[in-house]
Amino acid sequence: MSTKNLKFTKQNKKIIGVIGASPKLGVTHLSLSIANFLYSGLKKKTLYIELCDDSQLLVVVGDRQINFDGYTGFLYKGVTYVLACDVDEAIQLIDSWEGFIVVDFASYSETNSIVFQRCDTKLLIGSMTSWCSRNVYQISNKLKGDCMKNISYINLKNDINEVLRIKKEFKWNVFVRPIIDNPFRLKESDFEPLIQIIK
Repeated sequence: MSTKNLKFTKQNKKIIGVIGASPKLGVTHLSLSIANFLYSGLKKKTLYIELCDDSQLLVVVGDRQINFDGYTGFLYKGVTYVLACDVDEAIQLIDSWEGFIVVDFASYSETNSIVFQRCDTKLLIGSMTSWCSRNVYQISNKLKGDCMKNISYINLKNDINEVLRIKKEFKWNVFVRPIIDNPFRLKESDFEPLIQIIK
């Protein structure tokens, strides 16, 4: 697949934030997929910020510790990871990093909303099934204001009724969550849905 004509590939810096309407919706999996696509597929210098209290990724990416610009991180398969960041450190990294950035939000809160506002591409993963839709409405209330603009909603399943409902109620762009087996070993068939989500 050719990516030469995609506008965002000509940019030097782009910040992509991924949040979930509730836990366990695949925020980290999608964030890892995007970061590895940016580096391996588009050859972009990529920083992954894990915005949380306790790292879930240290055992996966923590083999090679590096120091850069006064920060400690980990280099894994070409992507630089800074794990268990707080909001202040995330903002400093966003300000200083020259390249693409993926921010993995463990959860969304008033405290870290300032980081989400800085994202050029804002992705929200959710589901409108009866037992999950309440979470989507709750997070939409939290996102009111600047954070509601330009959100792309990633629905867990390909259900036309759910897609239409989201578009009608929230006016968000809607995509179906791509099924990616391994975010560290992307296949060419994984590229197109990732491009659609992040462009």
